[in-house]
Amino acid sequence: MTIGEALKSLRLHAGLTQKEMAANIVTASFYSKIERDVHAIDANTLIRILNTHHFDVTNFFAQISNQQSTEPFFDIAGEITYAQNNKDLQKLDEIKHKIEIVGGG
Repeated sequence: MTIGEALKSLRLHAGLTQKEMAANIVTASFYSKIERDVHAIDANTLIRILNTHHFDVTNFFAQISNQQSTEPFFDIAGEITYAQNNKDLQKLDEIKHKIEIVGGG
């Protein structure tokens, strides 16, 4: 999976537009070209975009290097990000319950 493909997948999963994902770090036009693998993105800019949206950087790099994470909370982190971006308090409560079950709390 390319960086552009992974960013697009992450953005769609989080329910963000390209403009929202670009977050004034890069232009929406430039970001679109990154997703389509027309332009490359430097590491600092990529990490800034990921951190702005509270995406797990380690999980992102594991995804693009085709490694499957054995950490169960990486999937939950993606769900939390999606729920936060959509202000879905019910989903966040469901995730909390899931964490309590998995964590034994």
